[in-house]
Amino acid sequence: MGFGRDLRNSHEGLMKLQDWELKLLETVKRFMTLRVKSDKEYASLLLNISQQVDKHDSSSQIQYVSTVSKSWTHMVQQTEQLSKIMKCHAEELNSGPLHRLTMMIKDKQQVKKSYQSLHQQLESEMHKVTKSDLEKLKCNYRQLTKDAVLARDKYKEAVAKGKETEKARERYDKATMKLHNLHNQYVLAVKSAQVHQEYYHETAVPLLLDSLQKMQEEMINALKGILEEYSEITSLLTDEIVKVHKEIHTSIDQIDPLSEYDNFIEIYKLPEAKEPNVEFDAMLLEETENLQANEILWNNLTADNLQAMLKSTSEELVQTQQSLHSKEDLMLDLENKIEEATKKYEKKSDVVMLLSQKQALEELRQTVQQLRCLEANLMAQRELLEQKMQENEGKEPPPVVNYEEDARSVNSMDKSKDKVSKFETLRHSIAGIIRTPSFLR
Repeated sequence: MGFGRDLRNSHEGLMKLQDWELKLLETVKRFMTLRVKSDKEYASLLLNISQQVDKHDSSSQIQYVSTVSKSWTHMVQQTEQLSKIMKCHAEELNSGPLHRLTMMIKDKQQVKKSYQSLHQQLESEMHKVTKSDLEKLKCNYRQLTKDAVLARDKYKEAVAKGKETEKARERYDKATMKLHNLHNQYVLAVKSAQVHQEYYHETAVPLLLDSLQKMQEEMINALKGILEEYSEITSLLTDEIVKVHKEIHTSIDQIDPLSEYDNFIEIYKLPEAKEPNVEFDAMLLEETENLQANEILWNNLTADNLQAMLKSTSEELVQTQQSLHSKEDLMLDLENKIEEATKKYEKKSDVVMLLSQKQALEELRQTVQQLRCLEANLMAQRELLEQKMQENEGKEPPPVVNYEEDARSVNSMDKSKDKVSKFETLRHSIAGIIRTPSFLR
């Protein structure tokens, strides 16, 4: 069992868990603070009692050697020694376990804040890439489709009437170019969303949750060390207290960071919600011509733009890979530093000193994974663009509209004076349009 595999849809439960654990740590801190205070007060009281008894004995007028007096004097002296021991233990408890527990609470708060921030970032990016960005492109797609259809109809009308054909053709070209370029953008955006969706569910979210579980287990291990050190410091080795502390030791020994969250996982585990896969919206093509889903268009209107997109995508991929390698080097360096520091620590609770570095390491892993996701997106887009460019290498981009054929069709219609319907005339005027392949973005 694990967070990444079983708790992908249990964000609320994980937040409740962290809040509960923070409250527990604060309770432990208050308990230790009161223990330090009470031990210091107890040591002070023991010293005060010893000094009062010693003062009383010094004023005694009876001067003789008494075994009872010796025993009593020794008892008072040991009580004073016990006072010193209790004071020393209280100071050690304050500077050791209590101080480290305070540090751990701050680290725990940072872990929660980091997880919450990264989870929100992943959710926001997922919504942006797979929903909001696609919706914007689809809205523009619909509008440009209407514009292209209107320009086409006006061009056909101009060709049929033989008036202002050139202007109509330019408007038709411009509208068609905008639609085709946006189509390419949408294809690439869909591809990117598909890759991002897969990475989100299969890699990003599980990695974040496994990272959280790892830090949670590190915290449990650190708390176990703190409690063990607390137990060692406060133990007085009397029969009654030894019995109590054996019970404490037994309960502490039962702490296992690796199985700590097994029951929690069983309670909060929810079935994984199946999201629909990101697909090209075929409804966008209902009023278009020569456009196919998931295919890049390469023609005289898009060739230059595709070349520029390929260059831009390749450059961005190189920058992403450089950043990825840099982060991977940093991650490896930090792992080595943590490993070396671990070898030097002597006390069990010293692991607290590494929690902030381990959290930084987990955040680096998140950054590396996000860069890998971006790298995969860019490589997928570049592959589609390169494939289309290689298929047409050395070729001239085909025209979208054969204007000469359109003009001949209109002239032939005028000379023969056939009674052809307006619909047939318009259909004949665009018979020269060349079908071009498309490509997914």
